[in-house]
Amino acid sequence: MALLTSLASFLRRAEAQKQRFPDLTEFRELVIAAIKQHPGVESAIAEPSDPAKINTKIGDVDVTTDVTNLFGYLNSYPNEDAEAAIDRFVRGLAETRLTKVSEDNLIPVIRTLQYVEHLKSMGLDLLYEPLVGEIVVLYMADLPDSISPVAPKDFPGRKFSDLREIALNNVKKWLPKIVSDSQLGFACLYYVEGNTMLSSSLILIDEFWLSIKSQFPDDVLLALPRRDQLFVFDAGNPQAQVGASQIIEVTFNDGFNLLSDKIFERRDGKLLAQA
Repeated sequence: MALLTSLASFLRRAEAQKQRFPDLTEFRELVIAAIKQHPGVESAIAEPSDPAKINTKIGDVDVTTDVTNLFGYLNSYPNEDAEAAIDRFVRGLAETRLTKVSEDNLIPVIRTLQYVEHLKSMGLDLLYEPLVGEIVVLYMADLPDSISPVAPKDFPGRKFSDLREIALNNVKKWLPKIVSDSQLGFACLYYVEGNTMLSSSLILIDEFWLSIKSQFPDDVLLALPRRDQLFVFDAGNPQAQVGASQIIEVTFNDGFNLLSDKIFERRDGKLLAQA
């Protein structure tokens, strides 16, 4: 229990702290008001069947979006500028309708197969490939205020292997921006400053693993509970398994930007899913 408490503190979550936005439905109304102020928006209406969703019409395109992640983020990080965060969210909503896909903004992100199947059920044609266990590599366009899925048709005549290499090279440009935090002792948190949604993508980059080899020379455990965080554990540490499980528990209780509740391993350079 003491370990779980320290994890909560480490992740900057205080259970006793009053929520900044206590009601999701009321928060959604703030976002709707901001969306309506954006140029090109014809309408923004609350979805009656879901307290987190908004149905927006931008030009002649209908868009459904969900404010759950933004709501959770601003409640968990009370020092963040709420107005600026909502503005980024709205700009991102608009720019995904005007996505300009190119090799320069192609990136690989880690998502679950369930997430991919959800997007496919909405009629989207996706560029993706299985990775390990429940997680896949989904290729997206890295836009100023959001990331947006790309389709095979966006790169006519290009081989998938070539697109994979291009996307990985785009992530490598961010390696100098990696931030690490080893306060927990038995684990290290890694994220990419300035582009945190690439944090979990680091598991795909050989240069990243080489850069931390002095700290983790042997096999490691991985936790990817949120899209913007990567936790690495020394697999030989007796606290690693329990620590990884509790980090996942704390994160999923917080409930935003969620990725996977599974633990993964990197053994002899190969990614594996725990049974």
